[in-house]
Amino acid sequence: MELNLSYMSISELLEKAAENNEIIYTRSSQRRLGKTTALIQFARKNKAPILTNKAMVNHYKGLHPDLTFIGYWEGIELSAYENLVCDELVPYEVAKELHESGQLLTGFVLKPFPKEKGLTSFIYDEESILTFRKIEPPLLQIELDDIDSAPRIFHEGKQIDSIINADFSFLTNDDSTINPTHIDIEYFDKECKFGTKAIVYNRHFNDEKLMAGGEPLRHAVKKM
Repeated sequence: MELNLSYMSISELLEKAAENNEIIYTRSSQRRLGKTTALIQFARKNKAPILTNKAMVNHYKGLHPDLTFIGYWEGIELSAYENLVCDELVPYEVAKELHESGQLLTGFVLKPFPKEKGLTSFIYDEESILTFRKIEPPLLQIELDDIDSAPRIFHEGKQIDSIINADFSFLTNDDSTINPTHIDIEYFDKECKFGTKAIVYNRHFNDEKLMAGGEPLRHAVKKM
């Protein structure tokens, strides 16, 4: 199955591929579409280990400590694993072998297409992977298993523990003088003399009606 988003979302494609016992073939140009996020959500839902390149394991474990990540390297023994999902940084031949043996539930595979010959020859060494992915953790991630569960929050790739209060909002507005995104996260920190710390961006953006010389005040992003 090829990655075709004209009729299904990435999450729906993963569900369909798993149901049909297929893997999803991607192209090198199909980047920044949310494949990794969808794969991680799928793995969490299905309690499946994620096979990726060893260069990415520590990065992913830091973001998602509740999941199992297996770092592929040439010569690793994978016969003990089952119900695996893989990301596109696992070599095509390895994913194909795991799929044929029944160990792979589904996942993304970067398969060379006619105009992409030689792609697999350079993409799987550690330096190329780090360059290919340009690892830059997002500013904020909020994960919620269901409406009643406690959120897992990651700020710049680091999980925030002991959360007291978390507030996030986004205001759609054509007025460019108003900062649309508001983040206010307070958490316990025993190393801080006040006992708590906060991560704040545009805390008072709802109060932009304050006037200064007849013009709205423009608040810079503030992080504490």
